[in-house]
Amino acid sequence: MTYPDTIPALTIQSTPEAAQAYAALTQDWNPIHLDADFAADTPFGRPIAHGTMALNLLVEAVARAGLRIADLDIRFSAPTYVGQSLTATARHQDAGSYEVTVLAEGETPVLTGRATLKARG
Repeated sequence: MTYPDTIPALTIQSTPEAAQAYAALTQDWNPIHLDADFAADTPFGRPIAHGTMALNLLVEAVARAGLRIADLDIRFSAPTYVGQSLTATARHQDAGSYEVTVLAEGETPVLTGRATLKARG
């Protein structure tokens, strides 16, 4: 298989409405994601997006490239604040291994790691 040099970037906006919809989808109603008054009293100071929202964006970017994740080693490296954009990218390293990143606002890494990608099917 020939692996692409990069997976096309995929971006979403983590709006309050997206956080609400994601909470409903995952049944994760933690107020840190949904309640500005609650979140104001946390170390974050404001609502943060669900961490798995960044992970799911990466999975979707890979799927849109016609690939699937066979192995994944990631780290959540920073919070994503509700209202920030998230952009998932992947860059080929060797033999199907990719450096994967999700950036908040196009500059702050919130998810980093490596993934082995395979053809879907």
